Amino acid sequence: MEMRQLLWRLGDRFVDDPKPAWFDHAGDLVVVRGEVVWETPDVTDGAVYHELPAGTYPVYVGTNASPGDDWNPDTFRYDVRAVVIPLAEPGRIAEADWDVEDYGGGFQFVEDYAVLWDGQAMRAPSLTGAASSFFEDARDAIAARGPHFRRDNWATVVLDEETGANAFVFPVSGESVNGYEILDEDENVLCLVLTTYE
Repeated sequence: MEMRQLLWRLGDRFVDDPKPAWFDHAGDLVVVRGEVVWETPDVTDGAVYHELPAGTYPVYVGTNASPGDDWNPDTFRYDVRAVVIPLAEPGRIAEADWDVEDYGGGFQFVEDYAVLWDGQAMRAPSLTGAASSFFEDARDAIAARGPHFRRDNWATVVLDEETGANAFVFPVSGESVNGYEILDEDENVLCLVLTTYE
């Protein structure tokens, strides 16, 4: 099985309507502490950490277009509906048990943008003083590049130069976030699927 086929199957299984219309490779997430979080800083109450082995992992995003208001074209935007982080080859993920529980949308609230980052990035020494505004700066950079008519309307920020720990900032339309871990028979994570939830 190819990665693109796997992504579409994951989208059909785990993403609520509207389903992603596209999947793109957004880049690689550097995991240093073994903790991954999907949230809006200062909005999400009590983040859920996903435990992944330290390493560098590809990040794929499923996007769809929100038509918005016919009278106001600026309300049109592309939104990220799903983030997929595979830790194994597609065939192995496809053969695993996908009957997994989520952590339930409705309490992990997000607002317009969500951040995918590692625990090390969250605690990086660089997040002090002016540098702590990375989230606001990333949102401004996305807006400056024209988020409404670009499918790849996200930002990647390196927050710890020593380790390479980074963060992705994605525009989202859901009110909360959700997550699923696909495991092997030994409870090792094969794939992480993070979604937005209306």
